[in-house]
Amino acid sequence: MGTLVCTIELDKVKGITVTVDNADANIVQTVTMDGTAITLKVAGQSDTSTVVQKADSIVVTVKDFKVDAQTITLLSKGTSEWTSQDTLKVTSTKDMSLTTQAKLTQTATQDASISSSAKVNVEATQALALKGLTASMEATGGEAKIEGLTLKAAGKTDTQVTGLNVKVAGQAALDLEAQGMANLKASGITSVSGALVKLG
Repeated sequence: MGTLVCTIELDKVKGITVTVDNADANIVQTVTMDGTAITLKVAGQSDTSTVVQKADSIVVTVKDFKVDAQTITLLSKGTSEWTSQDTLKVTSTKDMSLTTQAKLTQTATQDASISSSAKVNVEATQALALKGLTASMEATGGEAKIEGLTLKAAGKTDTQVTGLNVKVAGQAALDLEAQGMANLKASGITSVSGALVKLG
């Protein structure tokens, strides 16, 4: 590194300015204290970073900002906002939690996905609503179970229940009713039995 040019300027109006000029690297470092703010500025050949500290704010402007610490705690008493104009990625090598004392809203203008290599639980102490233009649920390795105090399945056009074996059972009563035609058909034996059977 070549010779540095260092200057200190004292002015009763502008305050104090300390400048370090590294001509070989095309870097100029400046510290300015003007009685209102402390400004740290590093200007290179293509990039410039600044830190401006006032009595009520600190503003950091830089191309690449990194913090390396054992622990980090962020606390704000007012509204907090984090905006990324590109990809935003949050990663933890251990457990992660997201908690709010009020409402939680997550919105995506494109696809959204939640996945886990273990279990996924979705629970609400009040109403739970799942809605989509189309909806599907699949259990790839075991039983798919839907249970409730009452259970309703309705299709606005068609409703189909298919399976290798299909069983419909009612512990008290079972009603099968059609407003139009009703068909009961089997390619094999059809059996109707009961203590009292009434047809027609």
